[in-house]
Amino acid sequence: MKKLTLALLVLLIGAVACDSDNTNKADSESVENTATEVVTETTSAVDESLTTPADMSEEAQAAMYNFIMEYNKCMMKGRLDAATQPQQVQQAANDILIKCDEVLEQLKTHLLANDVNESLVIGMTHKMRSRGARNLMTKAMNNMAAQAAAAENAQKMGEETTPAQ
Repeated sequence: MKKLTLALLVLLIGAVACDSDNTNKADSESVENTATEVVTETTSAVDESLTTPADMSEEAQAAMYNFIMEYNKCMMKGRLDAATQPQQVQQAANDILIKCDEVLEQLKTHLLANDVNESLVIGMTHKMRSRGARNLMTKAMNNMAAQAAAAENAQKMGEETTPAQ
């Protein structure tokens, strides 16, 4: 990263030095200011934490996996509970997601406490929630389709067993 910063700085200074036709001092100051901004932005990006969950201690990783398993259990239990209570599929999915968001927040807090990169943590929890929602809706819609097909088959069976008059 330092080599890249140095290369950018040399390139910008070289461009200023080669521009001997333009003697306007304001232009050269503008290029120098731009070079300084590039160096500052690059340095601040390097200072940001690059820690990943793989860099955490074994105990911290075990706790992370426990939060993930707890989230999956919450989603499964919520889906089973929703199957026993008739309600709108979308409303049931929202209720389950809201109920399980607490576990994702605990996971996020745990990862941030272990100095994992914040954007990585946010991306990870967002992806888990999106996958959970997608799987939840897919299974709920498949369940509804199976129930509708079963009801239709039961109706056909009822019509076939009724004697014709």
